[in-house]
Parts: sequence; C-alpha cells; structure tokens
Amino acid sequence: NFSYDLNLSYRIAPDVLAYATYAKTFKSGGINLNGVPNDAAGNPLLAAGSVKPESLNHFEAGVKAQFWDRRITFNLSGFRTDIDDFQALVSNGQLGVLRGYLANAEKARTQGIEWDFSIRPSERFNAYVNGAYTDATYVRFVDAPCPPELSGGASSPANCDISGQRLPGVSEWTFSYGAEYNVPVRLLGQDGQAYLGFDGNYRSSFSSNPTPSAYTWVDGYSLNNFRLGFRTDAGFDIFGWVRNAFDVQYFEALNVPGGNTGLITGQPGDPRTWGVTFKAAF
Repeated sequence: NFSYDLNLSYRIAPDVLAYATYAKTFKSGGINLNGVPNDAAGNPLLAAGSVKPESLNHFEAGVKAQFWDRRITFNLSGFRTDIDDFQALVSNGQLGVLRGYLANAEKARTQGIEWDFSIRPSERFNAYVNGAYTDATYVRFVDAPCPPELSGGASSPANCDISGQRLPGVSEWTFSYGAEYNVPVRLLGQDGQAYLGFDGNYRSSFSSNPTPSAYTWVDGYSLNNFRLGFRTDAGFDIFGWVRNAFDVQYFEALNVPGGNTGLITGQPGDPRTWGVTFKAAF
C-alpha cells in the first residue's frame, strides 16, 4: 500500500484561510472465520471467505475564518470520499450463516457539507452551533444480503441489489449546539466562576443495518444536557449535571442478528441521567 495526502492553502485575508486537500489511503483485507452464506445447493460460498482491501480517495475544500476581533469563528467545508471495495459487516438470513460477516460493496460514496460557528462576545459568555449534511450511499452493491423482509422463504432471493441506498449509521442531517454563561463569585474562600452550561445534538433518521430494511430505520432524535457549577483558576471544579434532560426515548441501533430470520434486536439509548462531578488539578 502507498498512502499519501496533498494540501494547498491560501490566506485570503489575515483571518481568512482557504484550503484544499486530497488524500489516498486504504484499509487492509481479511478473512471471515465465523460462517459464510451458502449457494443454491447448500454449499458454503468460499469466495465470501476473504475480504478485499478497501481503497479510498478523499477530496475536501473549505474556508476557515474569524471576525469581530476574533470573537467569531466560522468554518465551512465541502467533501467527497470515494471508496472502492467498501467493507460492510452484513448478516444473511440463510441458516448456514452463524454470525455477521464482512463483505465488499463494489463502490460506495459519501459527500456533503460541514460548517461550524462559535461566538465569544465576552469572557462571560460563549456559544456554538455546528452542522453537517451528508449523502452517503452504495454506488454499486449488486450482491448484498437481502433485508429480513425478503429472507427466509423458499422463493427468497439469494442476494439483493442495494445500489443507490443509504450507508448504515449515517444521518443526512446532524447538528450540535451549546452555550455557557459565567459570573465571578467567591465561594468556600476561593475566587472563581459560577457557570451555567447547555449542550445538545440532533441527528435525522438513519439505517442501522448494512442492507436497509423497513424494520431497522432509527427515527431522528435530539438530546440535550445541562450543567451548573463553580470553578477556580487553581483547577478546582464542582458541578451538577443532567444528561438527556427531557428523557427522550430512542434507539442507538436496530440490528438483524445472523443465524435467524425475522429477529430484530434494539439497543436503547440512555434515559435521563443526573449526577455531580468533582475535579481538581494539582
């Protein structure tokens, strides 16, 4: 393997930098030890016992900028990644498959736009919002394992063409955001800051199975967290916090386990959780 990257940048203004990047890299191949699909005669498909290396070409261009005496930072970038022989961990509905196994999609692609914005008008307040739009699809995957709704029957196809469908685990839209406000106070004989912070994130729906299925789409959700505390310049910090403050019920993933037909397993996300944290640096 020979991996490398090329970077070009140009400073348009003292606080505005434009750049472009190209990277070439790979992921090594491997073998499947835990079971592979059978052919129509019930014999193992030995060709599925090995996995080809993955080859990746990545392109990115963007701008990094600061304004208002560097109180505002705004970064914007567009990207595209082309992947040949994309390695996907798949499950097959055939009984001869004991577990999930690695398979190669002939070609996959992810492309989109990312941006981040932060503002710090004073030492007492800061806020940020980041976002991304991502289009991640199989460009060509003609022999993928079929989703569970097309598996297990006598007339079920041996494989399915899922070219053009969404890659697993990728939401089209994602956002993260947060803010913190502080005031100077004296507490426990120490000068420091009392602060109130908030952060959160949102992601739109996504497929959590390598072969998209009507039963493995996870609905979009938003999680929000709060913290309230006191800290000193000497490194002491105590704060109370609550995560998933609005007790949103959501799944992190819905999976199709190997070696069965029709079973969908889900991994629930954490419910509302609260606690207190102490920190000390010395």
